[in-house]
Amino acid sequence: MDQGEGTTRSAFSGAAQNVLQGRDFVGGVHFHMGEERSALTPRQLPGDVHGFVNRTADLDRLDQLLADDESGSARVCVIAGTAGVGKTSLAVHWAHRARARFPDGQLYVNLRGYDPGAPISPARALEGFLEALGMPPKAIPLDLDARAAAFRSLLADRRVLVVLDNAATVGQVRPLLPGAGQCLTLITSRSRLSGLVARDGAQRLTLDVFDEPAALELLRGTTAGYRADEAQDIAELARLCARLPLALRVAAERAAARPRVPLGALIDDLRDESSLWDALSSEDDEEADAVRTVFAWSYRALPAEAARLFRLLGLHPTPEFSLHAAAAIAGLPPGPTRRQLDVLVGAHLLAQTASDRYQFHDLLRAYAIDQTTQLDTEEARRAALGRVLDWYLHTADALAEVLGRQWIWRIPPEERNASARPLHFAELSEGTEWFAAERKNLLASVRVASESGRALIAWQLPAVLMPAYTTLSQLEDLFEAGCLGLEAARRSNELRGEALLLVLLGMGCRQSHRRDEAIAHHRGALPLLRRLGDREAEAFVLNLLGLVHLDSHRFDEARLGFQDSVSLCEEIGYAEGARIARSNLGTALLGLGLADEAIALLRGAAEEARQAGNTYSHGNDLADLSLAYLESGRLEEAQRASSTALEIARSIGYAVLEAWVLIRHGRVQQASGQLDEALVSFQRSAVIHRRIGDRGREAEALDAAGTVYAELGREDEAVHFHRQAIATFRAIGDEWQTAVGLHHLASVLNALGENEKARAAWREALPLLAEFHHPKAVTLRAFVERSLSETGERPAPS
Repeated sequence: MDQGEGTTRSAFSGAAQNVLQGRDFVGGVHFHMGEERSALTPRQLPGDVHGFVNRTADLDRLDQLLADDESGSARVCVIAGTAGVGKTSLAVHWAHRARARFPDGQLYVNLRGYDPGAPISPARALEGFLEALGMPPKAIPLDLDARAAAFRSLLADRRVLVVLDNAATVGQVRPLLPGAGQCLTLITSRSRLSGLVARDGAQRLTLDVFDEPAALELLRGTTAGYRADEAQDIAELARLCARLPLALRVAAERAAARPRVPLGALIDDLRDESSLWDALSSEDDEEADAVRTVFAWSYRALPAEAARLFRLLGLHPTPEFSLHAAAAIAGLPPGPTRRQLDVLVGAHLLAQTASDRYQFHDLLRAYAIDQTTQLDTEEARRAALGRVLDWYLHTADALAEVLGRQWIWRIPPEERNASARPLHFAELSEGTEWFAAERKNLLASVRVASESGRALIAWQLPAVLMPAYTTLSQLEDLFEAGCLGLEAARRSNELRGEALLLVLLGMGCRQSHRRDEAIAHHRGALPLLRRLGDREAEAFVLNLLGLVHLDSHRFDEARLGFQDSVSLCEEIGYAEGARIARSNLGTALLGLGLADEAIALLRGAAEEARQAGNTYSHGNDLADLSLAYLESGRLEEAQRASSTALEIARSIGYAVLEAWVLIRHGRVQQASGQLDEALVSFQRSAVIHRRIGDRGREAEALDAAGTVYAELGREDEAVHFHRQAIATFRAIGDEWQTAVGLHHLASVLNALGENEKARAAWREALPLLAEFHHPKAVTLRAFVERSLSETGERPAPS
């Protein structure tokens, strides 16, 4: 059963998720997990800037950063300048020119420091960077400082370009800076970020508006092939745009789109534009006037339907969205919406980042928000936002279906919105790809729903995302969305919402090893579910409570939870729930030393799973059964069970199950005297668990490998692996496994004659063992006390 950080069967679950194929593993009995590096090379730069002009001196300044490469510390450059001056274009264009100098990859994030919505936090940015560098989501720490340290460690020996776009403050970027090494960080900001220059040795490059020749070059380059204009008219257009690149591009696109209209007439329209944009904040009033005047000029030339879409898109929860989200906010089918989006992209009012994805510049988004506030009724704005939130909710509901959980909450049929036009997923991979693309938008939708008083969506969206958040281990999103949803449910007295969000938060706490909080959340959900009469959900939560106690090696409490779940499942006729709870109960009984009873339950559960065609559960139950056989001295039966479990795991291609079974199989091999084979099994398990981010089980495999090295007489290697495992067990707060690892380490050190170090390890293990009272703990505590006594030390009373 599930004993580590990940979940082979975390609750009442059915279809497994194929997280990793471990076919590239190379066997052998020498392995050094601490030296493993991710092979991923991130390539996150946006596309290069089309029609980039001028900035020759600025490009040369940036090139000089590469020439001045003798400090041995990571370099930082701040590209500062007013809004619309072309900071991002310069950074991205130069990054493409220089990317060959950074063979280990390029990282990019838009920090949205000046966006009308919430900026990207350093923790969020680091999460994206760590994933891009190959760290599995489950392995990413929740703490900001720990994330920053992991980021610096991963980049320490690499040559990576990091682009931090649209930063607002020093505090937003400092945690994202690499430490020592050959990395370069480019930061764009409207602020001078003087603290980075003073404290972090950053260089600053301040951009000014284009000079007149560069402005004319941009205008001519954009309109070439569409129209030919007098030089004085082009110069006047450049002056009216204050020679700001963003305003110049928008104006040039409009001129190119109207080749038969004399440029002088367009200039007169621009000069007469009087609708000023008060929302813009800039250091230079002339430049601010130019930008908002050009935006208004271009916007008023749009067809009515495209103008409406532009305004309403400002209401989207983030600046970046898909075609289908845009269709939802417009209340139109995707076909007509795409045609209107093409108009907006052609007018340079939107950027198209992929075939069906679009993004606002922060200034243009602010302008869109201002326009919809002025021109659309509150009812129309509320309806548009409601449509897109409904679309996210119903598509997330479709994702829950494809994830294949046995017990999940779905939107009741009577509450489904037939006009939402959600996506549907034929394959699991389609659903997980959609979730990866929309994670930020889903979380932002929960925030917006909560802030706008839409309590129902605010709690229903995280509730239907429960299987996605838990299966795909997006814990930071889980906690933020879960807390927002819980607050919304409580404000609106929605008992079901409160219960579901407590369950979600409890599952997140269990996955992050916050077990006391997990128990509190699950216990808080139970009386609410009983009031609602949802007995299937109640049985689910009783099973979850048992699993939290099982993780903590509190086998008596786990047994009670599983027994209650079995009884309730049998009472209401929930056969699959009863089978899973009985299997979990068997694991708890094994922990209590009741091997015969455990064997009966696990054998029965495995057979039920086989008959039901649940291949995954069949393999999982056989793995647990192999351990029960092993502890009963029935070695041949243990070998058959573990071998069959491993065949099943590999046949369904589910690496999580394979990695877990390999630990069981390795223990059986070790007991059979097949030490080299056992070491390979533990090695493969550790490799897979590291790749999928299950630190607890990776450490368990490393500790087991240490015991094999000790048997092989390779004590130095045994000490190395035990110490690695102990460090992880401490970090995740697993007191039982820490104590076991310390005992293993002490035994090897004692054999090496390092008696004082051995005694220190046993002394540390003893108070940890005193917290446990099951038979294995009692036996191990007695052994440790005896060992301390035999080495000349009287242990303290426990």
